[in-house]
Amino acid sequence: MQERCVNNFGGKVLLMDAKTNEVNEYVRKNTKEQYEIYPGFEFRGLKMLLSSPMLVGLKIKKKKIILPFTKLCPKYGTVLFEIDATDEDFDAIRSELKKVEN
Repeated sequence: MQERCVNNFGGKVLLMDAKTNEVNEYVRKNTKEQYEIYPGFEFRGLKMLLSSPMLVGLKIKKKKIILPFTKLCPKYGTVLFEIDATDEDFDAIRSELKKVEN
């Protein structure tokens, strides 16, 4: 069954009701590998709801992904999550999204 909510991924909330520039700045400062994620990108069976393209960051050694998602629930807006990741998650992002060069 297709996922419907990013909350089912677990992890922790890093930012709530964040603007695109806040998400991108946080990801740039806190990860060494970033990719541009676009609205509608499917990750683990969930279509990413986003107001605009944003950055997703990989923390390879810690096995974490920093992932933005715009929640439809009132008062949440765009939320930045840190979730546990597998090598398959890293491979999916690397193969399907454009890497951002610093």
